[in-house]
Amino acid sequence: MAMYSNSIHSANEPHPFDPPHDVMKMLKREINELRAAFQAEQQQRAVEVQQLRQEVQVLKDQLQKESHERKTICHQTVQDLTQVRSDQIKSLEEMKVGFASSLHQLNQLLQDEMRDRRAEGS
Repeated sequence: MAMYSNSIHSANEPHPFDPPHDVMKMLKREINELRAAFQAEQQQRAVEVQQLRQEVQVLKDQLQKESHERKTICHQTVQDLTQVRSDQIKSLEEMKVGFASSLHQLNQLLQDEMRDRRAEGS
């Protein structure tokens, strides 16, 4: 600030309030700089928070999609296994019937053979 001319003080002497005034101006400038830095930091954090929220939403969407896909795959696998089991049970039953029929035929042949041998031997 300009020096005040006063009849008590000479023109070469500084005013007694100049140093405190300079300190106050410096403090005010520092406060303004700190406020600006703080506001910039707040804006940066707000941007980062928004980005993180978007990232979380994308991850939630991906998780839901993957969960749905896995459930679908599991459901299809269960259906396929049920069909395979049913087919195997059916095949086993057919084998049992075939084995029983073959066993019956073999038994019948053995009975016929035994009858024929008895008839030849008598």
